[in-house]
Amino acid sequence: MKRSTRRRISITLMALTLLGTMAAGFLWYNGFFGGQRTFDRASIMDAVFNDSRGLENRVSVLLIGADQRPDQIKFNTDSLIFTSVDPETEQISLLSIPRDTRVALSGHGHVKINEVAALTDLRTLQKNVEQLTGEKIAGYVQTNFAGFKKIIDTLGGITVDVEKNMYYETGDTEDGYIDLRKGVQRLDGSEALQYARFRNDALGDISRTARQQVVLKAVAKEMFKLSTLPKLPWLIPQLMEAVNTNLSAKDILVLAKAAVGFDSANVITQTLPGTFKDINGISYWAVDPVDVKEVVKNLLLGITTTKVIDQHDVDLLKPIIVTPTKPLPKVPGSSQDPNGQQSPGHQVIQP
Repeated sequence: MKRSTRRRISITLMALTLLGTMAAGFLWYNGFFGGQRTFDRASIMDAVFNDSRGLENRVSVLLIGADQRPDQIKFNTDSLIFTSVDPETEQISLLSIPRDTRVALSGHGHVKINEVAALTDLRTLQKNVEQLTGEKIAGYVQTNFAGFKKIIDTLGGITVDVEKNMYYETGDTEDGYIDLRKGVQRLDGSEALQYARFRNDALGDISRTARQQVVLKAVAKEMFKLSTLPKLPWLIPQLMEAVNTNLSAKDILVLAKAAVGFDSANVITQTLPGTFKDINGISYWAVDPVDVKEVVKNLLLGITTTKVIDQHDVDLLKPIIVTPTKPLPKVPGSSQDPNGQQSPGHQVIQP
């Protein structure tokens, strides 16, 4: 897939499975592959699902979640998901990279990976993740919260098994509360965002990565339903409001066609394993560069690991019961480390 820098496009996307809708958005507003002709809804559907061009080789993109306020030019990223689409195995692989992952950034020393975009730009963040994973990335898709909620609502919600009661006051003017009850339920856009954001528990951001994966799988399941197809034209205007990508229309169309043809059950997820490390009073998620590449290699083969924290088996969604012999694990973003500290000279923007 050719990598090229195209004009910024405002669309909303939380998961690679929404790329089909993004492709439709490109065609609707910009004409087919940058031409002057625009298509009606029937033509959009035909272009997305019946055009002969397809994905020949595995392609990876970087999904970036950021609660970027309208007046913000520089911002920290809230979630990073390395996503790979393989047409041969019809598998979508999702690797969640914890926001506190410690990486080396030229000119800045070691920083948390969620600071990279604020200190440089999104393209540098993409290159940094390429170095971390050892995989070529075709481009990035940056999303925001408001558009995500609209997409979920247009889909009619998603079904999620909320593993425990969740309550937290975020302090935001909008979306100021997280208030969910345990159990299988249908979540609207606001509730789905609450679930994806919650990290006020023992495993902090590490559990949150698992919740984001749950949401992505639920969105994929909804997107792959035949009943969703008639909703695509109504999704387009919402998509055009809140996403920034350096992928071309052609790239997105090819990826969209591949994703739509997959089974939603073949979405494989993994949180990047690591360990807590406190360096000069700053909390990091420390990872071994060699181990990271092995984890990525296995994930692309459909192999995952539950040894996420300190090489121990951990169910990231299972509430932890503290005992004298089993204390709370130390992880960045947990209740014992609210992640309010910042690297020297670096501004840390809370989600």
